[in-house]
Amino acid sequence: MIVKLFSSKKEAIEEVPKGTVRKLIVKNKSYLLIHSNQGFSVSDELCPHQHEPLSKGKLNDFNEIICPLHEYRFNLKSGIESTNKCRHLTLYQIAVKSDGLYIEI
Repeated sequence: MIVKLFSSKKEAIEEVPKGTVRKLIVKNKSYLLIHSNQGFSVSDELCPHQHEPLSKGKLNDFNEIICPLHEYRFNLKSGIESTNKCRHLTLYQIAVKSDGLYIEI
């Protein structure tokens, strides 16, 4: 399923500035829209280790989101946890087009 999140890239940047995250609910499931230094990413909202909300986490300079519970670090391009201590984070396709920002879930 393809879901349009914003009408333009400008609107997406205004709503989710670089260095921030936003929790999304689509079809009763939580996702996380992440705006890192390398662009937008979408992942599951819960850490795959013990299901802590990653919306409470923080971004680092290595394009990773850090879980607030055990500080596991997930790469925002691959979803791989940096030390392979838990399952990888599920990432979803995102497209920035002239008419908006879309995710495929």
